[in-house]
Amino acid sequence: MLANPVYRSAKSKPRRGNSFVFLSAIILLALVVAIVCGWLMLETVASYYAHRIYPNVYVLGLNLGRLTRQEATTVLQDAARRLETGTGLLILRDVPTDATQPPARWSVPWSQAGLQLDVPATVEAALTIGHADDLRMRERVRVWLRRHDVAPVSTVDREMARVTLEALAPSLYQPPTDATLRLEGEQVVAVPGQAGRELDVETTLARLLAVAEGRDAIALAAGNEVTLALREVPPRVTDVSGVQAQAQEMLARRIQLSAYDVLTDETFSWELGRHDIVAWLQIDTALDGPIVKVDPEAIRTTLESLAAGLGAGRGLRLEEAAGQVLQAFQAGGGHVHLYLTHPQRDYVVQPGDTLSSIAATFGMTSWHVVAANPGVDPNWLIVGQQLLIPSQDVLTPYLPVPGKRVEVSIAEQRMRAYQDGALVFDWPVSTGVKDSPTHMGVFQVLDKEKDAYASLWDLWMPHFIAIYAAGPDFHNGFHGLPVLSSGRRLWEGLLGSPASYGCIILGLEEAETLYEWAEVGVVVVIE
Repeated sequence: MLANPVYRSAKSKPRRGNSFVFLSAIILLALVVAIVCGWLMLETVASYYAHRIYPNVYVLGLNLGRLTRQEATTVLQDAARRLETGTGLLILRDVPTDATQPPARWSVPWSQAGLQLDVPATVEAALTIGHADDLRMRERVRVWLRRHDVAPVSTVDREMARVTLEALAPSLYQPPTDATLRLEGEQVVAVPGQAGRELDVETTLARLLAVAEGRDAIALAAGNEVTLALREVPPRVTDVSGVQAQAQEMLARRIQLSAYDVLTDETFSWELGRHDIVAWLQIDTALDGPIVKVDPEAIRTTLESLAAGLGAGRGLRLEEAAGQVLQAFQAGGGHVHLYLTHPQRDYVVQPGDTLSSIAATFGMTSWHVVAANPGVDPNWLIVGQQLLIPSQDVLTPYLPVPGKRVEVSIAEQRMRAYQDGALVFDWPVSTGVKDSPTHMGVFQVLDKEKDAYASLWDLWMPHFIAIYAAGPDFHNGFHGLPVLSSGRRLWEGLLGSPASYGCIILGLEEAETLYEWAEVGVVVVIE
C-alpha cells in the first residue's frame, strides 16, 4: 500500500533567497560606508599635511615629520649651528697604511670645509615628499608608512674647501725614503727605498662635494666623517746595491784633523773613520743610475759636534773647515789643519783702569779695543762702564802655520823662533821705547813687504813683516835697521835695548833670514 503523500502549501516553503539578498545589501552598504569614511579620513589627513611635512621624513637623521615649513626651518637652523661646533663638526679621517695604528681625525666646521647647509632649499625638498599633485591615494598611504631620508641641500665654496685641505696637507705628508747605505759592522749594506704619501687634494675635494650634493648624506649623518684621499709618493732612488763597492772604497779613507789654539799653545786632534764618514754619504741619481756623493752639510754637522767639545767658547770656522775636509776627502784622505776661533769678551771698567791697561790685560791692542767700542771716549772711562773686548781672531785671522812659532821677550830684548818644537833662531832685538811701546799679546804674520816706507817718520824698513795693526792705516812688525830718507841708518849698535817706535828691530842679515822663513800665518807671541 502506498504511503499517503504530504502536501505543503506555497506559504510554508523556505525564503532562503530573500535573506541572502538582504545580507548582501547590508555588507555592500557597510563597505560603501567604510570606503567613504576612509576616503574622508584620508582627505582629512591629506588636508592636514597640505602645508606640513609628511610623517617619517628625515634630514641628517632628524625626523621632520608633521612639522610646518617654519618649524622645520627652526629645527634645521639649529642643526646647521651644530655642524659648526661640538659633535656636529665635520670629521676628516686619515686611514693609516699600518692597520695596527688608529686612524687620525681632524675636526673642522662645515663652513671651513666649504659646505653650507641651505636650510630653505632643504625644507622644500622635505615638503615635496608625498605632495605630488598626480599621486594616487594608495601611493600616498605608502608614502606615509615608509621612512624617507632626504638629502640635505648644501652650497659649496670650492676655494674655501681647497684652502682648508691645502692647509691640512703638510701634516699628512710623509716623505719618501730614498734607498741608502748603512754600515753594519765593517760591511756596507744597501737599504731599499720606501714610498711616502701625500694628500690628494682634488680627490678629497670631490668627496666633500659629493657630501654637499647629498650622495653621501646617509653615511655622513651616521658619523659626519669624510675619508681623506692619499696617494703614494715614490722615492727617487729605490735600489743602491750597485754602488755598494764604491761606498766601501770611500769608507776606507781616513781624515786626520787638527786645530791649534794660539792662546794656550794647545793642539786638538781628531781622526775620522768609516763610522763618521758613512753619515756623509748620500745617494743621488744620474742618467746611468744611482751614484754615491758626499753631503757637505753632513760634514758640517760632524764638525759642529767636534767644535762643541772644545770648551771655553772656542769653535771652528765651519764653512771654511767643511770645504777643507771635503777637498781632502775627495783627494783620498789626509791631514787637515782647521782654524780654531775664540769668543768676544765683556769687561767692566774698574777703578784705576786705563784703555792701555785693559788692552794689555787681554793681550789686545788699544786701537782694536777702541774700534770695537764706538761711542766710548778712550780718554774718559767710567767705573762700571761695560766694554767689548774683541775676539783674539782679529789679531790672528789666518790659519796658523803648523810647527812654526816666534817668541819675543821684551824683558830680555830677544827673539826666538821654533820649528816643530826645536829652536832655530835666537837673536837680540830692539822693541819700542816707553812712550811708543811694542804691544804684548799673541799675533801672527799678516803681511810682508821687502822694503816698506813709514811716512810718519820718513824712513824705510827693510824686510818688513807686519804682525799687528797699530792704527787704522799702519802696522807694527819686524824689520831690519831702518834708513831715513837722508840715507842715515837708525839705531845701529842699540840692538838688545828698547829703541824703536813700536816695531821689533833686527839686524839686517837676521831680518832677511826671518823674512824668508816666516810666511803669512806664523804665530808671534810678544811677552
